[in-house]
Amino acid sequence: VSYGVGSTAKALTDTRSLEHIDVVDISPEVLATSAAIFPRPEEDPLADPRVDVHVEDGRFFLQTTERRYDLITSEPPPPKYAGVVSLYSREYCEMIHARLAEGGLATYWLPVHNLSESDALAIIRAFCDAFANCTLWSGAGMDWMLVGSRGDPPPVDAEHFARQWQDPRVAPELRALGFETPAFLGTTFLAGSETLRQWTRDV
Repeated sequence: VSYGVGSTAKALTDTRSLEHIDVVDISPEVLATSAAIFPRPEEDPLADPRVDVHVEDGRFFLQTTERRYDLITSEPPPPKYAGVVSLYSREYCEMIHARLAEGGLATYWLPVHNLSESDALAIIRAFCDAFANCTLWSGAGMDWMLVGSRGDPPPVDAEHFARQWQDPRVAPELRALGFETPAFLGTTFLAGSETLRQWTRDV
């Protein structure tokens, strides 16, 4: 399940091994921009037959769906926008955790360039309270990403992990982003769960 439209939804539909993708956004206007960003129907992630689009509040969707997901990505607007702060709460992170399959992963956008230090630490604390296995990764500049799992993810061998780098659709994008080999992903790691809990101990 993915919230929002754009590079994340496109990356998901470019991953051919995914069988079903739910895209959730409360704004039909935001969803409508997909066709403008990707004018060719074969490139529009929302036109992919594996995608179900839901015009819905993300919290309500998580509360009402019966599905369990292997991956949930969440990229709400920055928390100081009206009506958005609840998407950065412990309760919301717990909803994400509850909808994951065992071993499933959640990624969560952390726009630190729009946050005070205390705000960022509070969001990290909320996420790590919901996910015992939480980590922090760098994205583009000061756009960071929290990653958590429900239980321990199943082990993945190196050959399986590297498959994206052999995919003719995904590999050029990975290399354009600077990930020339799978090992380059490790350079974006910022902190593990023990460090994050030390940072947020008094938050």
